[in-house]
Amino acid sequence: MCDGRGDLLQIANLIEHKYNRSQAATVQETSKSWLFLTRDHVFKLKKKVRDDLQDLTSLRARLDNSLTENDLNRRLAPRVYLGIIPVVERSDGRLNIGGAGEIIDWLVKMHRLPADRMLDVILETHPTNPQKSRTHIEALSRTLVEFYRSAPVSLLNAGELATNMREQQQLNRECLLNAMFAQHHARFQATFDALDRAATKHFPSFESRVKAGWIRECHGDLRPEHICLVDPPVVFDCLEFNRNLRLVDPFSEVMFLGLEAAILGATWIKPFLIDRLLKGLGTGPDPDLLQLYEALHALLRTRLCLAHLLVPTPRKPEKWVPLGLRYFEVAERLLCGPTGLGS
Repeated sequence: MCDGRGDLLQIANLIEHKYNRSQAATVQETSKSWLFLTRDHVFKLKKKVRDDLQDLTSLRARLDNSLTENDLNRRLAPRVYLGIIPVVERSDGRLNIGGAGEIIDWLVKMHRLPADRMLDVILETHPTNPQKSRTHIEALSRTLVEFYRSAPVSLLNAGELATNMREQQQLNRECLLNAMFAQHHARFQATFDALDRAATKHFPSFESRVKAGWIRECHGDLRPEHICLVDPPVVFDCLEFNRNLRLVDPFSEVMFLGLEAAILGATWIKPFLIDRLLKGLGTGPDPDLLQLYEALHALLRTRLCLAHLLVPTPRKPEKWVPLGLRYFEVAERLLCGPTGLGS
């Protein structure tokens, strides 16, 4: 496994020599990967991590995950994902990219997209001005409609899908009701209770969507930072490690994107995309079910934010509580109170 600083520097130097001779390769860290950026390409090295969602501690698991990521992302980004490359240790103990030697890790090779065309970057600059990105969002809606029309239909019934959602809510409870967040427990618990009531109340609407074949294998992580507004738009970095989490209503996925855009100040994107999906797919959930989808996503994002603080050395620890509470306030507003879904 390549996880020491010396190994990372050696890989960066090898990539620089092979792919980027005009300038040094840049190394970036995410929660689960190391990224090596050249002028034209990005190489992703999976970290040896294990959490409640995946286990990448073995070489075989990282190979399977890399292959799955490459294959799934070619659905919406066929020209971006270029395959996987082995990292090998030669007989003299030195590392190499490909070639003879013992395979010790894998790199996902991707074409590098222009950073200034990422949707999150555009929205951070012009969040409330639809004219700056409306044409591109229109093109994105066409891409998504085509994708959702042909996406495989889930074979799970409504009860099985509801069980998957309850499992995620249990993970939310375990995280948010941790002693570290005790000052917020009363609000968290009240919102969980309201969610339980809302899920029961609106289960028939969800069951109708399942029976109509509208739970499909989607992207699973449709966020602005995973969308590049080139021509045509590219959607990348799907949720590759758990198929059940990709089995969603397309409208749920778009509500998630709308939530993320609203957090960045672009509240116009959610109704715009919902309107385009209704026209393109011909049918959609009732408004209450749409709001329930959004509440579920908001609670998930709350958990993913606060979970950063439950590891020994969190990255950017000052960021996660304020951001997590912004998401939570969306769920609380949708679920609680006299007109909330859980009333």
